[in-house]
Order: sequence, then C-alpha cells, then structure tokens
Amino acid sequence: MWNRQQVKEQAKQIMRRNYWKMFVVALIAGILSGDYVTVIQTVQDFVPDVVLPSMFSSILSFLSMGSIVGLLFSIFIGNVIVVGKSRYFIKNHDVNPELGEIFSGFKSNYLNVVKIMFLMNLKILLWLFLFIVPGVIKAYEYSMIPYLLAENPNLSPDEAFSLSKQMTTGQKMDLFVLDLSFLGWIILGLICCGIGILFVLPYPEATNAEVYLILKESVKI
Repeated sequence: MWNRQQVKEQAKQIMRRNYWKMFVVALIAGILSGDYVTVIQTVQDFVPDVVLPSMFSSILSFLSMGSIVGLLFSIFIGNVIVVGKSRYFIKNHDVNPELGEIFSGFKSNYLNVVKIMFLMNLKILLWLFLFIVPGVIKAYEYSMIPYLLAENPNLSPDEAFSLSKQMTTGQKMDLFVLDLSFLGWIILGLICCGIGILFVLPYPEATNAEVYLILKESVKI
C-alpha cells in the first residue's frame, strides 16, 4: 500500500539530490514527446521571442502541425521518448542516471515499444470518444505501461496491458487524487509568468515513478 504524502515526500528527497538534471530530462522529454506543447505556447505568450530559444519555437511548430508528419513523429519518436523518460525517473530512485536514458527506448526492441504505446494511446482515444469518464478511467488503468516498457521492452501487448490493469486495480481514485494534489503547484507556475510551470515538472514525474515502484511489487513481472 502507499499514500500520497509518502510518495511525494520521497520525490522531494530525490529532487534535493538531483533536481537540475531531473528538470532538464523532464523538459527535453516533454518537448520531444509533445506533452508540453500547450505549456510552451503559454510561455510564448508571456516571454519575448529573444528570451525563449528559437529551437523550442521550431520544435513547437513542428509538433503542433495537424498533419501526418506530426502524427508519425508522435508515434515513432514521441511515445518512445515517454518510455525513456520513465526509465530515467525509475533509475533516479536509487542512482544518478545519465541524461541519455531518455533515449533508451530506441535501443531495446524499439518496434515493440512503438506498437504497445500506439495501442495504449489508441485505446484511450477511442474510450474518450465514447465517454469522457470511462476514457479517463482507462487512461489511469494504462498509466503504468510506459514504466513497464521502460524496464522490460520485450513485454507483449497482452502482458503490458494486463500488468498495468493489475497494478492499478483499486488504485485509480488514489492516482487521480494524487494528480489533483499537484494542481496548486501548476497554478502557481502559471501565475509566475507561465514559465514557472516548467520548474514544477520534475515533482510529479518523480512522484509517479515512486508510485510505480511500489505498485509493481504487487505483480509478478
């Protein structure tokens, strides 16, 4: 079992040891995976172009394209980066891993990682199209898949979905409340000229990795 205060406190201790590298990993992985496009757009509204690196703007424009290119980038690169980011934060629990861990998904059974992450996102999207609430529930049910693939990229799709389901059974509401507990930090980051939210990113990332490490003890991987 786990509780919110426990995992958040553990994440804080890890941040005290290794915050700036965690910040860089979360930022780079977020940009390359497209997760933080909205965040960067918000920052751009507040920060002059001369302050925000032009590279970020170029990446943003590329990832924001409602096109086949953008979709393919997300499937074959962005999703794999998410798995690599998960591997970094898992390893960060015990050691000080290299930044290159965010690219680890490209090194081991790459196509399997691409396939399972694609299926995960497709299933969540289809559920969201049907009903919002069941879609959100399914998103939490599948939330452990990137971490599972980070540690074992050879898992079959059935194994990945089954393990994630087992790990999140009876945990979805707690996971939802955990996400809500970061809302204050996110609002504070947005108030700080929008760019402040970028400095909050390592906190939920580290916390979610701590939850994964606890929940995986309940299943046989």
